[in-house]
Amino acid sequence: MLTGIPVSKGISIGEAHILDRSKLCVLKQTIDSSNINKEIIRFRIAIEQTKKQMQETKKKASEVADKYSIILDTYTLLLDDDILVKDTISKIRKEKINAEWAITETLNKSLLLFDNINDDYLKGKKDDLELVVHGVIKNLLGHSQNALADIQKPVILITHTLSPTDTISIPRQYVLGLATEVGGKTSHVGIFTSALGIPSVVGIKSLTTKINTGDQIIIDGINGHVITNPTKKTLEHYKVKQLEHKKYERRLLINIERPAITTDDFRIKLMANIESTHEIKTLKNFGAEGIGLYRTEFLYLSSQSFPSESDLYENFKKAAQEIAPHPIVIRTLDIGMDKQPAFLKSNEEDNPALGLRGIRMSLANQELFSIQLRAILRASFYGDVKIMYPMISDVQEVIQANSLLEKVKDEMRQKQIPFSDDIEIGAVIETPSAVICSDQILKEVDFISIGTNDLIQYILAVDRMNEQVAHLYQPYNPAILKALKHVFDNARIARKKVSICGELGGDPLATLFLLGLSNLDSLSMDPHSIPHVKKIICQSDMKDAREFSKQLLNLNTTTEINCFLNDEMRKRYPLDFQQDPI
Repeated sequence: MLTGIPVSKGISIGEAHILDRSKLCVLKQTIDSSNINKEIIRFRIAIEQTKKQMQETKKKASEVADKYSIILDTYTLLLDDDILVKDTISKIRKEKINAEWAITETLNKSLLLFDNINDDYLKGKKDDLELVVHGVIKNLLGHSQNALADIQKPVILITHTLSPTDTISIPRQYVLGLATEVGGKTSHVGIFTSALGIPSVVGIKSLTTKINTGDQIIIDGINGHVITNPTKKTLEHYKVKQLEHKKYERRLLINIERPAITTDDFRIKLMANIESTHEIKTLKNFGAEGIGLYRTEFLYLSSQSFPSESDLYENFKKAAQEIAPHPIVIRTLDIGMDKQPAFLKSNEEDNPALGLRGIRMSLANQELFSIQLRAILRASFYGDVKIMYPMISDVQEVIQANSLLEKVKDEMRQKQIPFSDDIEIGAVIETPSAVICSDQILKEVDFISIGTNDLIQYILAVDRMNEQVAHLYQPYNPAILKALKHVFDNARIARKKVSICGELGGDPLATLFLLGLSNLDSLSMDPHSIPHVKKIICQSDMKDAREFSKQLLNLNTTTEINCFLNDEMRKRYPLDFQQDPI
C-alpha cells in the first residue's frame, strides 16, 4: 500500500496506465555573443506560445470549474512577471547561456517565494509554478509528449505530474482515478479532479517506479491510499466501500441549506475558506453560511505591482456584496519579507519560517498595511465584513495593529468616506505564544480564529513539507488538544467568539471534540467539507460532546487518541465513518 495526499474523494478500481510526465532534462549551453539577441527572441516566442496555450486551455476549463479557470489566469500573469521574464533575459545576456537553463535557474529562485507564506494552502502552489515554467521549457525544446486523448479504455492514470493542458485533455469517460508523484491539496490537479469527481491521490514519491502499466490498482481518495495488485479479499472490501461512498455523497447534499444545529439546539456556523471571489457563487451549493477566511495573498502574488487601494477595495466590495447577508472575514496579508514578490524589497533571512512574516511584515511596512486596511474598511460599508490579523505572537502586535486601524478610521472620517464603524476585529491563534497568552489577546479583539495548520507545526516543531519528519505532524497529539482546550477556556471566560479556520475544522473526525469544548462559534473550511461536518453536528448533542472531549483530553499518547477517535466516532456515527482506521 502506498500513501499520499487525498485531493478528490472517492474510490476507483481499474487498470494502471503509466503516463510519462517526468521532469525535462535541461542542459546548460554557452551562447556566442552574436547570438544573444536571437536567444532572447526565441525565449519571448516560447513565452507567447505558452500564454496562447494557457488561454486555449482556459476556454475548455471554464466549462468544468470556475476555480480552475481562475488558476489559469494566475498562470498567465506569472508569464508576465518580472522575475520570470526579465530576470531570465538578464541571465541570458550576462551569463551568455541558453534560455532553457536561464529560466530553470530563475524558477529555482522564484520557488523560494512560497517558502515564507504562512499558509499551507498557498504553499501548495509551488508545483503549479513549476508547471508554468516547464510549459515554457517544453516550447523552447519543441518537446512533444504522448497524448491523453489516445486513451481508449477505462484506466487509472499514474504519472509524475500533469500540466494544465494535460488535465483538460483527460478523457473523463476513460479515466477512473489518478495518482501523481507531486502535488498537494491546492494544486490545479486536485481542484480539477475534484470538480470532475475523479478520485485522486497526489504526492507519492517514486510512484511511477513502483507500478507498471496493466497492474490492477485501487485509488482510495478518502484516506490517500493506492493499493497495487490487491488480493481478492481487499478488492471486495473496496468495491463495497466504493458503493457506500457514492450513496453517502448523494445523501449529504439533501437539504444542504439547513443550518448546523445539534439535537439540543446548539448552533454552529459553517463557513468557507476561499482565495478568490470567483468561488463565492458556488458556496451555496455546499451550504456555507459565510466566508470565515478570505486569503488575500493571491491578490499580491498574481500582480506585477503592489495592488492599489482601489483594486483591493473593488475586490473586497464585490466579495462582501456577493456573500451578503452572510459575513466575510478578510485576513490581512500573510506573506513574509523574505523571498517575496519582486515589487517588495526583500532581505535574505536564514530562517524565514520564523522571520518577518504575517502581521510582523505588515507592521514593518505600515504604509502598505494602511492601504489594505482602508480598502477593507471601505468595503465594510457594503456588507458584514470583519478584519483578521495573522501570525500573532504577542498582544503588543494586536495593540499596534488596532492603533494603526484607528488612525486610518480617523483619516476616513475626516474625508467623510463611509465605512462600518463597529467592524469586528479578530486574531489568528497559530503560534505557541499566542496560545499561552490568548487571554491577553482576547482583551484586544472581538473574536479569535485558531489556525490549526501552523499551530500544529509550531507546537510539535515539525515541518509537514519535510518528508523526513512529516509523519510526526500529528493533529491529534495530546499537546495540540490541550492547547485548543486552553484557548477555548480563555475565550469562554472573555465571552468572545472562537472559530477554527485550519484543516482540523473541516475534519469530521474532530467535529465532536471541538463541539465538546463548549463555546465554539463557527468552523471555516474547504467548501466541499461542509456537508459532512454539518451531518455530524446535526446528529450530535452537547452533553455527549462534552463528555467525549473530556475523555479524549485524559488520554496520554497520540496512538491512544487516534484509536479512541476511530472507535468512538465509528460507533456513534456508523454511516459517516466507513473509511479505514487512521
